[in-house]
Amino acid sequence: MKRWPTGSDSDEAFTFAELCIAIAVAVLFGLAVFGTNSRLLLALKTQKESTAATMVLQQRMESLRASSFSQLATKDYIKNIFSAPTGSEGPLGSLNEQVAVGVYGTPSVNPIILLRNPQHSSDPQELSNNDNLANYNLLQVDLLLQWSSSNGRTRTRQLSAVFGKGNIGP
Repeated sequence: MKRWPTGSDSDEAFTFAELCIAIAVAVLFGLAVFGTNSRLLLALKTQKESTAATMVLQQRMESLRASSFSQLATKDYIKNIFSAPTGSEGPLGSLNEQVAVGVYGTPSVNPIILLRNPQHSSDPQELSNNDNLANYNLLQVDLLLQWSSSNGRTRTRQLSAVFGKGNIGP
């Protein structure tokens, strides 16, 4: 009958080369797991920023939709809306918000353009003004967000809507 070798009877063992290869494979696997984890964390931060930007755009657009046409055509009313933060801006670094209210289909008419950024957070900067927008039937509102991402890239999101006076179509 054949006996299985015991620990003291066996001369078989791993060689130093085999041990080094096993350690290298384990280290390579650990580095791959670490690299994948860091990419996933960066993707989660980027998704969190995109979600926050979408929420800011939706909150701004809903506050504009809740206003009347004549209020929408007034610089002071829009400035009042954009002077307060939305509360969803936390994950967005160095956020610049720009709103442009102009005449739909007529780019030659000067729009109202306001900029809200860290330097002008409580009082948006007026880049352009037009007091005659209420005389037109359709207004186009463009909201533009621009911020510095967690990975250093500059990112943007934009949302546009057309508002009509008394449901008058083009």
